[in-house]
Amino acid sequence: MVDFSIRMKNKLRFSTCDAPHVPTSKTHEEIILVELRGDLLMITALGADGSPGSRVYAQRTIDLPETSLFMILPELPSHVRDGAFFPALGTVAILQLPPGQQRQLRAVGTDNNSGQCHGWIFDAIEDASSSN
Repeated sequence: MVDFSIRMKNKLRFSTCDAPHVPTSKTHEEIILVELRGDLLMITALGADGSPGSRVYAQRTIDLPETSLFMILPELPSHVRDGAFFPALGTVAILQLPPGQQRQLRAVGTDNNSGQCHGWIFDAIEDASSSN
């Protein structure tokens, strides 16, 4: 999978830390910016005005023919500085579909950023107007 920078329509659902893959909330729709630079994946929340918010980082772990898997990082890599970093744990899968079809992203993660553990699920598809 080659480097890219795309906007994706995400269906965010919350879950518990005991079963982060099982949704416990209604779906919240949002736009995220997903960037791949080498083996580092960045997922950035975008505000309604398009301004960047918090950012999750993930490291590539396994490449399969149509999917790349990433481990969400609880700490930034030593060579990266980012005030928008959102520490979390979890897994991201990027599905690379045949030419002409939009990329898909699936992620399950947990974080303790609010002082207690929360789980969340991303189910995103490339915005048709996004390119690269």
